[in-house]
Amino acid sequence: MKNSMSETKAAGDGVGASPIVVSIIIATYNAAGLLADCLRSIYENPPSEPYEIIVVDDASRDRTSEMVREEFPDVVLFTNKVNSHYATSNNLAFRHARGEFFFLLNNDTIVLPNAIDRMVAFLRQHPEAGSVGSKLLNEDGSIQWSVKTLPNVGSALFGARSFLTRIFPNNRFSREHLQHLSHDLTKPFVAGYVSSASVMMPRDVVMKAGDLDRRLSYHVDADYCKRIADLGYCNYYLPDAVVIHLNHRGGTMVHWRRRFRSVVEFHRGSYIYYDKHMRQTASLPMRAIVVGGLSARFVVSLAMQAALEVCGLATAAGRQLTRPNPRKPAV
Repeated sequence: MKNSMSETKAAGDGVGASPIVVSIIIATYNAAGLLADCLRSIYENPPSEPYEIIVVDDASRDRTSEMVREEFPDVVLFTNKVNSHYATSNNLAFRHARGEFFFLLNNDTIVLPNAIDRMVAFLRQHPEAGSVGSKLLNEDGSIQWSVKTLPNVGSALFGARSFLTRIFPNNRFSREHLQHLSHDLTKPFVAGYVSSASVMMPRDVVMKAGDLDRRLSYHVDADYCKRIADLGYCNYYLPDAVVIHLNHRGGTMVHWRRRFRSVVEFHRGSYIYYDKHMRQTASLPMRAIVVGGLSARFVVSLAMQAALEVCGLATAAGRQLTRPNPRKPAV
């Protein structure tokens, strides 16, 4: 039995339609409002060449599919019957996309003027490029940490999620792994990997690299960029293509269970990446160090998340207690 179905038809279907140049692919879950803003930004700042938008609704419960069908009838919409998660939803879109270039975009993004055209132009001018990621901005306009070295032992200590980087964000070692801190942001550069929140790839590269690894939530972009690099291509960061990313507002972090699950998924994904790309070349002592260190980090991260949740509950309870009571009606 199929777990998804197509509900709408692409604009431009029919005899004489121009070939699609860009397939914009958005996997979404319980983020109808954010997705609507994302789609509006694409229509306000569209590519200059023929394109299609493919949305895969991953069994949302907030009427996402109805919203797309009613407000954006030209979008190609697939609705999963069960929640299949990010990689599986994008893989479904890969099989149906018709464009020369595949542009993966998160549902909590806002596309700014000329971003898509600049990414297309860059890939055409650089046949060695297997992917190009845009600059991502936070909601306040600051640069998001979206371009990094491929995961390694050093990035575990000094990467974006490390405790040392959070405490000392501008130390020399963290700057090496967070590549936007160590490169000239006025021109493109070769990256270890770029965020899948906004990344464009030529169709032929995707066909060679294959599907996204459906076991991964975190590290799915690092894994795919590593596989692209293993094919002999380069992953690039393009600073003059700009997209706003409202990080973690896309419907996946709104419940405490999901936040705890994210801790589990991050560390599970870290081990999968290590086992897939690094374990075979590591010495036995290094394997033991990696597994032991990852396990210890997992325990500490769970404890820290539990503390954050308790603090959040205490804060909410305090607000409830200090809220003024409505006056009782006079007897």
